[in-house]
Amino acid sequence: MENGYVWTVRRRGALLLGTTGAALLCAAALTSQPARAADLSPDQVAGLLASMHPDYTTYIHEIRYGRSRLRPLSIYAGLVRPGGTDPRDADDGPRIGRGVVNDLIVYADTFEPWRTPAWRLLIADHEYFHARHLAKGYDLPLVGFGVASVDTDYLEAIAWQYVTRRAADGVYGTLSRAESAEVLSRYRCYYEDFRRYVFRTQPSAWAHYGRFLPDPGTRITSAGSAPTEEPPPEAAGGTR
Repeated sequence: MENGYVWTVRRRGALLLGTTGAALLCAAALTSQPARAADLSPDQVAGLLASMHPDYTTYIHEIRYGRSRLRPLSIYAGLVRPGGTDPRDADDGPRIGRGVVNDLIVYADTFEPWRTPAWRLLIADHEYFHARHLAKGYDLPLVGFGVASVDTDYLEAIAWQYVTRRAADGVYGTLSRAESAEVLSRYRCYYEDFRRYVFRTQPSAWAHYGRFLPDPGTRITSAGSAPTEEPPPEAAGGTR
């Protein structure tokens, strides 16, 4: 799950969830547009999240800048445990388990100026999904496979199918053609890597996991249904 615009990263044995941007495993969808525009604040990201999910503080405690207001080359944003500052640091990795909350680290240039409003909503929604999934806020498997890269492939495939389907349903508005292709590429990359692992180790398990991961296809189309929501965990809240 390493590297991309908003996916899970494993480094030094820790699970790091976020939007990564430089050394992509799925590099085919990278664009050549210019980056670096310091025009984003944590409050703006909070506004994006609140517009879609008024309950986002159940799963995301705080939205903050990282150690630098400008992002490192390899990351756009990421989840960290409360008080963490660097999504790349294993010691700052997000918590996992029912009712956990994590912090979201963003940077002033998390979104390039050429990105559409739809893309910005999609990326914020992707982070929300990760945070809620880690807190067992969906009726979806939250499992580890004992292999860092496989854990990343699984979590990212689940998250990308979520935003791909919601993009097809028009939740975010209109993505550019390049962004639509990028979203599909991200989902397809993680989907295929995880599927290969399952068929290599226990093919029968795909009957279970495949229910949550429809075939990516060749274009964004509405497929499947939204994950079943569990009641907000009583232990969760926006105060940790």
